[in-house]
Amino acid sequence: MKFTHFVCCTALVLWSTTAGAAVHRVMPGESIQAAVDAAAPGDTVKVWPGDYTETHGGSAAVRITKPLKLIAKSKIKDGVRVRILPGTGNTDGIVIAPVDPNTDPDIERVVIKGFTVEGFSNNGIWLRHVKRFKVYGNESIDNLENGIWPTLSANGLVKKNASYGSLDSAMWIEASENVRVIKNELSFSPTGLEVTVSKNILMKKNDVHNNTVGVGLYHPNAAGLAPLGGDGDWKLVNNHIHDNNEINTAPPGSSSAELPPGGGLLLLGVDRVSAKRNLIENNDFFGIAVVDYCLGFDCNQNPTAPKGQEGDQYPDDNKFEHNDLLNNAASPVPFGGLEVFAADITYLTLDLGHSNCFAKNTPGATTGFIVPPIFAKNCN
Repeated sequence: MKFTHFVCCTALVLWSTTAGAAVHRVMPGESIQAAVDAAAPGDTVKVWPGDYTETHGGSAAVRITKPLKLIAKSKIKDGVRVRILPGTGNTDGIVIAPVDPNTDPDIERVVIKGFTVEGFSNNGIWLRHVKRFKVYGNESIDNLENGIWPTLSANGLVKKNASYGSLDSAMWIEASENVRVIKNELSFSPTGLEVTVSKNILMKKNDVHNNTVGVGLYHPNAAGLAPLGGDGDWKLVNNHIHDNNEINTAPPGSSSAELPPGGGLLLLGVDRVSAKRNLIENNDFFGIAVVDYCLGFDCNQNPTAPKGQEGDQYPDDNKFEHNDLLNNAASPVPFGGLEVFAADITYLTLDLGHSNCFAKNTPGATTGFIVPPIFAKNCN
């Protein structure tokens, strides 16, 4: 995918082509997929409360291959839901992708709002090759790979969703650019919020709790992907990352299965992360851990990117400022001897020429450093 930025004139053309868009209504007992298929690009499909199980037998319960708005007339906080459940052959809930991602252009302007997607063996809401998207106010429950997963996508907003009960990540931003992740609740998964191989990601005011690891910012090799080039510029601001002490339920043999319980924020061999004003508390192993990729994982055993494209294993140019770290590292479980490094801030790297910095964190930034603090610089 080639990432591009949008200019004013392009946006005006897109708005003008959707001015006469139609609205399609779906009632209980009817097919959401049929309404999506009947919709023209730019149309809106509104779905009324009830349980929906598709009978078409495709791998996705609802597959979207064109720009449109899919809106549930739900009030989730009041128990009024539009719930999509697996039908025969359905392994994913809502999938947004071109018919042929290898040859077709990316889909532009998609909105998914207000759905409860529950019980699929793969993913809840999966976007692939989508630009200018909004995933807003949805629930992903017990979808067993990933809950909400934008991949190979750009210029999106993922806001006020709740996702829990996955066996990989509650939410995963992968190989994407310019995505805002705001006010989501992410829980009861091996990783609550995961980011890999991406550029310019903002994570703000999310509540990430009761996972094995709360927020995982992982090296490309952990996803088995080559770096895009210039990966990084990930910002975490005002998130609450707490009580991430759940037993790891990821399938044996996966990279996720190697994560230790009790982790707040884990940076695994990634660069250019800025973490400011986050409250990180009650994580039994560590609050923040900054770790070389090959110290955290066995590089001879895990999937790797193509030879020559593996990327630097060392974390560099990361900043941690004004974070509150409270009551972390109180009860680490045995984990190959690494539990002796339990701390509010654990800093484990073999590259002493890095340029990571720590300033005005509470408690003091030197807590739990594995290398002498002189090598972890103060922020300018």
